[in-house]
Amino acid sequence: MLSIDHAKADRILRVEAAKIPTDLGPATWCARVERLSELCIRGKAITHIAFLGTILLARSVDRRADVKWIKPAHAGSDAPNAFSARTLSEKVLVPVAAELGIHLGATGPQPLNNQPYFRMTYLGDDTPVRGNAKPAFDFMMSLVREIEGMDEAGARDALRAFVSVRMRHAPRYAPAAGAGALSGEELIVAVLRFVAEDSEGGKRAQAIVAGLLDVAFGTDRIVTDRINSPSRRYPGDVCVLADAGSDEIERAFEVKDKPVTVTDIQIFGRKCLDFAVRETAYVMVAEAQQPIDVKALMAWAHSLGLGMTLYPQWPMLVSECLFWGLIPSPDGAIEAVSRIRERLIAIEAAPASVERWERLVAAAKP
Repeated sequence: MLSIDHAKADRILRVEAAKIPTDLGPATWCARVERLSELCIRGKAITHIAFLGTILLARSVDRRADVKWIKPAHAGSDAPNAFSARTLSEKVLVPVAAELGIHLGATGPQPLNNQPYFRMTYLGDDTPVRGNAKPAFDFMMSLVREIEGMDEAGARDALRAFVSVRMRHAPRYAPAAGAGALSGEELIVAVLRFVAEDSEGGKRAQAIVAGLLDVAFGTDRIVTDRINSPSRRYPGDVCVLADAGSDEIERAFEVKDKPVTVTDIQIFGRKCLDFAVRETAYVMVAEAQQPIDVKALMAWAHSLGLGMTLYPQWPMLVSECLFWGLIPSPDGAIEAVSRIRERLIAIEAAPASVERWERLVAAAKP
């Protein structure tokens, strides 16, 4: 196994990033990274972006790094220069990228803990790749073959191109505007208009729920996954921890701004029980939501010892979070504006959405 010097990798990545104002890297590699970025977005295969950055960083440190044998545990004596791509990604690339504003596509703390890298033994072992993701994977493999022939200097040039392109892909958000005086009713008006205008695949609704729960329970007790997270560490979209830093989940919220059925809610309830979470809530705020048999659903939940609250409308949830919040509700309404904004950014809503949120809040104020 080849041990990649993480401290050296950190320095190299920062040095190459510092050159970018005057040197974007080779134009050919800028074009290749841009092309891969387009294919990854089109095929919903953004993990390949983080992988390319990882192997370029490895070769920038040590030309011996075998960019196909990325899991030392599976490499035999025929691959003495195998290295842990996942460790290099998690320990160096991800934290430095977060600090410098390098968008890695997959934004979680473990970007290579996704398919196809999670399943493969080595790169090119015929691990299945989804049809719509195959163009991105194939193009990335053509880049891998070129990287295999690079020395450290060539890899650093390509790494600089990678960083310059992916910095341009990082979303940019305007500074937060002051919330000023805002009532609970005005906050509700802003929330209703904001979600009704654009779902963004559920991002807006999830960010609002997380921001409201920040006010009700404190930010350090609220955890949430990205939209459609493949790992799904939590039973619900937004969860409340028993205590800050605790692993115990006290409450779980599922958030849907599209119509749901009783079966959808029951599946969520069963999943919560699998996580030993017995207090649950379902936020089901789609305008097209059809009536459900609430009485039968509550009887079902009671038979399992499961507490369940349904929020079919935003006003009910907003009002309860403000009333039970850690600060008086007039202050909580103002606090919710900034918390929702922060959650929108964390969940990677479009920059235009963050600006729209602030405009709606400003319009709701007297």
